[in-house]
Amino acid sequence: MKTGLMLIIFLLVFLTGGIQAQEQVFISVFPLRDLVEIVAGEGLEVKQVVPTGADAHGYEPSPRRIAELEQADIFFYIGLGLEPWAEKAVENLEHIGIPVVELSSAARLRKIDDQHEHENQEQGHNSESQAEDDHHHHHHNHSGYDPHVWLDPENMIRMAGLVKKELTALYPDQEEVFSQNFETYQELVRELDKEFKRVLENRHSDYILTSHAAFGYLADRYGLKQLAVAGISPHAEPSPHALIRLLGEVEKHDLQFIFLETLASPATAEVLAREADLEILILNPLEGLTREEQQRGEDYFSLMRENLDNLKKALVNGGE
Repeated sequence: MKTGLMLIIFLLVFLTGGIQAQEQVFISVFPLRDLVEIVAGEGLEVKQVVPTGADAHGYEPSPRRIAELEQADIFFYIGLGLEPWAEKAVENLEHIGIPVVELSSAARLRKIDDQHEHENQEQGHNSESQAEDDHHHHHHNHSGYDPHVWLDPENMIRMAGLVKKELTALYPDQEEVFSQNFETYQELVRELDKEFKRVLENRHSDYILTSHAAFGYLADRYGLKQLAVAGISPHAEPSPHALIRLLGEVEKHDLQFIFLETLASPATAEVLAREADLEILILNPLEGLTREEQQRGEDYFSLMRENLDNLKKALVNGGE
């Protein structure tokens, strides 16, 4: 009798809306975490597919993780080939009616030339930014574009605007909340952008030598020239001929530093550092957090400011 009564009470509460599961917003990778959490606000739960410590380029979600993703109310991802697993996942989500948003569709994109990628980077040439005004968010094949869009703060604001738009379409009763949160987020990003411009204004060099070509957007934004050991993927190692040319660039531009990463540190870049007697600094592409960074409570803004500190050391202070 008691069990039957409890069941009736449960059903009445459930049917009247007294028990509601919190809406779940899924994101693919760390660079989107703060953006979506701030715009969404406390009323929505944000979950990330690629876990802490994993490489965004090589991660493959388990069937269990995909099953969790299929419980999402909406899924935000970068696209442009950054998440190799996403194409199949997006197809499945669209099939079962879950909205998917490719946020790079709102970004200002920069092209890469796969055939001559290393040669261009070795000579310090950055491809010109390409305006992408198509804000349609369904899945496209953007082969040939650099996926590291979040390293340009202006792109973060553009993508946040698309997040606000899509969340408002899904939860129209919270439009005012999303709009206010977007304004807050925009102010935070604008301040970060101003700091980068202010600090780098007095630099003595435009050249940064990086372990892989993840920093084209950052370079374009602040007038820098990226010389990269590896390509867009941190696992793509250069030829011996490319390394010889890089050593020439190091001498030509009197470079004293090489920027390595936290999640990927190719052995070839370390060899170059020894050969050219370069001091190693960290330049974080923010593709994901290490466990140590997670424990310290790092976010997009704190890691970008750490990047700025190291850029200042190399380009403004001359190592001091």
